[in-house]
Amino acid sequence: MPNEVNKMPITRNDYRSDEIDLRVIFDKIGNGINRIKKGIVYTINLSLRRIKLISVFVIVGLALGFILFKATKPYYTSTMTLVLADIRNEFVDDQLSKLVEMIEDDNFEAISQKLDITQESAMQIKDMTFSNLDENRIEEDSILTGSPFRIELKLYDNALFNSMEPALSNYLENNRYFSKQKRIKQRQVESIILKLKDEIKSIDSLKTTVATPRGPVNGFVYGEALDPTTLYRESVGMFKEQAELEAELNQLDNIQVVTGFSPRLRPTGPSLLKFLVISSAAFFLLGLIYAFLQEKRSKRYLHS
Repeated sequence: MPNEVNKMPITRNDYRSDEIDLRVIFDKIGNGINRIKKGIVYTINLSLRRIKLISVFVIVGLALGFILFKATKPYYTSTMTLVLADIRNEFVDDQLSKLVEMIEDDNFEAISQKLDITQESAMQIKDMTFSNLDENRIEEDSILTGSPFRIELKLYDNALFNSMEPALSNYLENNRYFSKQKRIKQRQVESIILKLKDEIKSIDSLKTTVATPRGPVNGFVYGEALDPTTLYRESVGMFKEQAELEAELNQLDNIQVVTGFSPRLRPTGPSLLKFLVISSAAFFLLGLIYAFLQEKRSKRYLHS
């Protein structure tokens, strides 16, 4: 019966089989560690025995690393920070990502068209990265709007940073969607300013009439007395509102530069130390492999 089989007691043999299995596993782990230790010791001893041979490989690696360093074109790195208007950051993120793709593809013709720079200047761009400064400050389900961006640019010509700053700003600003939103807001603000100017002109005319009444007016409009103080207050309030709107009109750009690219005199790369370390380490491994092969040949020769 199935139930009787399930109810059979666990015997000592079952415990012993479990203990044997664990011992086998631990034995394999121990043997693996011992082999690794022996391999490390053998490698160290081999390196000491063949130190002259391996040193030659390392010296060749250092020389090759230095040659590659000299052959690599130096580049300069600088950053700029942009602040957005009421624009979703993912839109700017997408637009900058497309520009990065063009740079990675070495599509210099497209880069020169998008940034409105010469193709020779586009060829001086080594790399570009960007980051959203407030990306980690919002919840996952929230939509980030108007957050600043930081753009890091690597150029082979440090004199181009001054021209790249407006080029990148205009590239983002001239987006069709951004331009449309800007024109809508501009027309709206201009209409309000025009209305305010008409109102201020009307109040100024009324103030003149009250101050120097002619004929039967005598400071009354439609049977109500006019207070010059109220008219002046209304005029000043409208003028302040007009000034604020005109200032807003001058700052309607969707993209504004907070911190521009700083000029760089010394190149940030390539790193000589990095070239030397990588090349010497690679040639050290090659020398070690060659020494190991030499060691095997020597043993075969002795046995034969």
